[in-house]
Amino acid sequence: MPRDARNDIVHASWELFRTQGFRHTTVDQIIARAGIAKGTFYHHFQSKSKLLGTLSDIFDDKYRKLETGLDQSLSIVDQIKSLNIAMFTFIQDTVPVDLLRELLASQLSPRGDRSLVNHDRYYFAIHRKFVARGQEAGEFTSDVSAHDIVRLYAMAERSMLYDWCLHQGAQPLVGEPNRIVAGVLDQFVTSD
Repeated sequence: MPRDARNDIVHASWELFRTQGFRHTTVDQIIARAGIAKGTFYHHFQSKSKLLGTLSDIFDDKYRKLETGLDQSLSIVDQIKSLNIAMFTFIQDTVPVDLLRELLASQLSPRGDRSLVNHDRYYFAIHRKFVARGQEAGEFTSDVSAHDIVRLYAMAERSMLYDWCLHQGAQPLVGEPNRIVAGVLDQFVTSD
């Protein structure tokens, strides 16, 4: 299998960001950790700050792993909710608040990376797939498009992440935030 230098850079940088912080990590340290040449780094990224948006790549990799381990005996709605709990647990346990705050701030710049709202991401694909399946199974209303349900659901998740950052991670990300996100999803669940 050929080496994926971009992926190596992304994973090396986030390992360093987690342990040293974004501001204290240098491009040279990333290059050394990834085992690549400096030119390879700059072929994929113009600067260290361009790596901030790649946290969504890390999230998408985690969604791929979580999808394979989902309990298929659960309803589609409960599978989506369990994804949220697992991802918020992953973020709370492995992503320092200051890194998530940097990512959220980077999304606000019109010239910056907009990875969290990129509908081509795996995050959106997996959620659209689950909602569409839920609509076919009659678990979700068909009065609202799968795209719009996922868009509103994603807004709820982002708002909980933003709130977690506002409180410097002092309040748990797992618990009440999951119930709030689940409540948004429940608006589209059909009643039997």
